[in-house]
Amino acid sequence: MQKTVLITTTIRVPTFLEAICRNSIRYGHEDIAFLIIGDLKTPAAAGPFCEKLSKQYKRDVRYLNIEQQNKALADYPRLKELMPVNHAARKMIGNFLAYLGGCERVVMIDDDNFITEEDFIGAYEMVGRQIEMDVIQTETGWFNVYEAVQEANGIPFYPRGFPWSKRLYQKEVFSRQKNKVTVAAKQGIVLEDTDVDAVTRLFWPLRVVGMKKDFEPQFALDPTTWSSFNNQNTALSRAAIPVYFTPPTTGRNADIWTAFILCRLTEQMREVIAYGHPLVRQVRNPHNLWKDLEDEWKNNRATDPFVDLLRSVDLKEATYLGALEELLKKSLEKLPTVKNMADQDRQLIHDFLTEYQIWQSLFSEIPTV
Repeated sequence: MQKTVLITTTIRVPTFLEAICRNSIRYGHEDIAFLIIGDLKTPAAAGPFCEKLSKQYKRDVRYLNIEQQNKALADYPRLKELMPVNHAARKMIGNFLAYLGGCERVVMIDDDNFITEEDFIGAYEMVGRQIEMDVIQTETGWFNVYEAVQEANGIPFYPRGFPWSKRLYQKEVFSRQKNKVTVAAKQGIVLEDTDVDAVTRLFWPLRVVGMKKDFEPQFALDPTTWSSFNNQNTALSRAAIPVYFTPPTTGRNADIWTAFILCRLTEQMREVIAYGHPLVRQVRNPHNLWKDLEDEWKNNRATDPFVDLLRSVDLKEATYLGALEELLKKSLEKLPTVKNMADQDRQLIHDFLTEYQIWQSLFSEIPTV
């Protein structure tokens, strides 16, 4: 399989991929592939459209319907059983198959993300490699990465799922220095209707119009400094793919809790998560904001004790997969002793960690490829 594999799941004909195909030709990127994970609601026309893109642009644009996914996962029945239909978590199937195929990195993108004229693939080639860039660190151990973006009306805001107790209502204080770092993951900034909490959307409509110049073209957070991030316009290194999983039963903010898992693991590995270019515009698919608010509420309430739990676990393992196994095991052992936690929050965290163990065990059992 090609070095860079773009992963998406969609319930539409994925016409947005044509712009990425054109962009890859414009900038001379041939070592790429596309893996589109269909669902029950995906139109039958999606498959022929992807075949047309493959022939027209001479790129590997592969669409898998549910039947084809099940066939590809025939040797991994636990993963097949874990993945519900009509669910965004099926994107993880794409990551899994790309890893088995030997990719160097995956780029996860949503079907309402539209690229700009810049070199989209090229901006992600640093993922999995060492590069010199600005690295930001704070004394609090948290940084609002949306400090780096320009909102049309100057409204301050936080990314979805950022722990509420860690939000500052004053100017961020941080240090910045240029270091040579290994990039485990990178999230490209999303313009226009970016990813924020439902309560933020209900309060005031936001419009992101660009990055602030002093943060461009990208920056990284020190391994000791965390932020929430989702998995749209986001790339993972090969080493990070086996430790990135969004447990379906956790709900709408499963991707955010997964981000905190990755933050803890990159801290252990002394690698970084970067933010910046490539930029995409989001023309957001229709959402019921009140339903989103209800879905996010249970995660938001439990996020603070969840991140405190992750940070309280001492890790010894020196590999990503080994550290993940250790983190999940020790977190589950410690969870019953956490004080002042509601029963439903404790159960939510427990279910997240135990589902994550299924994913971790799959990679522990497959040969290195």
